[in-house]
Amino acid sequence: MKQEKLARYIAFVLRCSGAATLATILANCLGMPHAMWASMSAIIVSQERLNETRNATLWRLAGTLIGIAVSVATSGVSRVFAINLVTQMAFGVAICAAIARRFPLVRVCMWTVPIVYLSKPGEGALLDTALWRCTEVIMGGSVGATFHWVAEFVINRLNRSAAVDAMLVTPDSRLSCGNVSQGETHLTDRYGETK
Repeated sequence: MKQEKLARYIAFVLRCSGAATLATILANCLGMPHAMWASMSAIIVSQERLNETRNATLWRLAGTLIGIAVSVATSGVSRVFAINLVTQMAFGVAICAAIARRFPLVRVCMWTVPIVYLSKPGEGALLDTALWRCTEVIMGGSVGATFHWVAEFVINRLNRSAAVDAMLVTPDSRLSCGNVSQGETHLTDRYGETK
């Protein structure tokens, strides 16, 4: 068990670092304007357990989509009434805070609104910015979740292999290998009977 704990510790460090790095590289290769959001998403979704990572990934995506929808809606309505950017953002965060108060797992929606508004280039379209942020979050979260899935797969395979080795080698086990140094390849039970 001690070895598995160490393996999980090392795997967590490597998968967080690897996911952040790969997400940044992919975002840059795909020409995403703010690769940092892909990298951050890859790290944010990385949790201790695989099911926690899956849930974090799904809720982060849901919250991001809510924040983007609210940003685009408040921007559209605010343009009609010529409301300034700070007020638009305040309305958007207020709407998202009301949603997050009811559904706490989508709290990311609250900070998605300012991220979308404040990362919009000059007079660029808010919808374009929102779509880029969504793409960055989806890609980063997917990379983080994939790294975790691969790490779990490897750790489980190593654990199974170690369990099989322990069963075949220990004198307590029901079966043990023959004398491998002398080329014997048969299995014997604990009483020495060949199987």
